[in-house]
Amino acid sequence: MRKLGIGLLIVMLGVALAIPGWAKTPSSVAEGKVVWEIYKYVKLKLSDTNYTFPKLEPGTDEYLAEDAVILYVESNTDWSLSFELEGDAEAIAHLSVLLGQTSGSGSAAVSVDYKLSDLRTMAPGEYQVTVVYTATTE
Repeated sequence: MRKLGIGLLIVMLGVALAIPGWAKTPSSVAEGKVVWEIYKYVKLKLSDTNYTFPKLEPGTDEYLAEDAVILYVESNTDWSLSFELEGDAEAIAHLSVLLGQTSGSGSAAVSVDYKLSDLRTMAPGEYQVTVVYTATTE
């Protein structure tokens, strides 16, 4: 009888220890959302802020300065480039700005050529034009 009592005690002890494992562990769930927005941006830099044409031979009528400056565009979207010329009207009439590209997406290095035309019709002197470049997101 004693063996039966000890056996019954062991079974009861095993059942008592096993029951908590059978029970579902309590838990709680919470849900949260993370939201953010990325805005369009564009950044524009020039390789050099000044460009001076070399001394031109007398009688030169036209001169092309290839890769006079480089525009560095950094953006996370589509963009376009434009420019305006400021300065003496006669000087502006003789300067052409030739952009290597006028639109794109992401980052780019855009070559800019400057062309002087009809120089024989200009009065002697030194001329200066300011080129204002603008990069705009699309």
